[in-house]
Amino acid sequence: MIIIKKIKYKDYLYQWLLEKKNYVKESTYANYSNIIFNYIIPRLGEYYLENINHDLIKKYILDLSKYGRKNKTCGLSIKAIKDVIPVLKESIRKAFDENKIKIFNLKFNFPKDNKIKSMYVLSKKEQNIIMKYVLKNLNNKNIGILISLFLGIRIGELCALKWEDIDFNKNILHINKTLQRIYIKNEKNNTSKIIITMPKSQNSSRDIPINKEFSNILKKLKNKNNSHVLTGTNKYIEPRKYRYYFNNMLNTLGINHFNFHCLRHTFATNCISLGIDYKTVSELLGHSNVNITLNLYVHPRLSEKQKCIDTLYKNLVK
Repeated sequence: MIIIKKIKYKDYLYQWLLEKKNYVKESTYANYSNIIFNYIIPRLGEYYLENINHDLIKKYILDLSKYGRKNKTCGLSIKAIKDVIPVLKESIRKAFDENKIKIFNLKFNFPKDNKIKSMYVLSKKEQNIIMKYVLKNLNNKNIGILISLFLGIRIGELCALKWEDIDFNKNILHINKTLQRIYIKNEKNNTSKIIITMPKSQNSSRDIPINKEFSNILKKLKNKNNSHVLTGTNKYIEPRKYRYYFNNMLNTLGINHFNFHCLRHTFATNCISLGIDYKTVSELLGHSNVNITLNLYVHPRLSEKQKCIDTLYKNLVK
């Protein structure tokens, strides 16, 4: 490996991140900055580019998951580690392209994730309790819970939703933006801000039909077109505060706590259970392909598996 000039990796990362700021989304830049300052610079920043090699990177990646057991401030899941790796690869590849590094091997394997992850699906009883409570205590914040349960939209999309995004003549909900708080780190300080941007991907911008009866319920709460659905005013509520409101509602109803995103997961599972084709469900959720829908959101219940086995058996023994 031949290095033209000795440069510390952290100094090169500062430059790389500054250039990135000019042509990536602000949320993407915030994600890069957090990865670099939280996970890369603390452990690799003091190395010179000439000393960063395949074995060092491989050990670093494997140690990230172990590090969490020793130091609670830096434990990363396999998913999070997979977010770190592209930043490593892209920044080092750029150094190679600029002739700052002559040779570098970027091939290495991810750590294996042996944990089987699943997301909670609300029972029919829990869904009914929530629906009855919301309809009895109808207000802007409460109706958002049913919008997610009935239409499967993300919490960021819900917080950004305005009345002008709902076409009551055609009963169509237009998803065209999302709201999130981003955290940006640099050498001197940390900052956070709320941003409202286009949804996370091209497929996430979508039109969702609304049931006529549910549309009539929404009309009861409709305010000025430019007001937010969840507040009825021009002021938004951010996801963190809305999750807090949702958790308090679960406590009031005596329902065990579950993540707000489980409403979206339950929507997808309900659709599949009713025999809706996967492609339709995928487009309603705003996924780029059907496989994402199947892998992340569709988990047949044991009763459905039993029904499958019983149907197969009866067909074979005729």
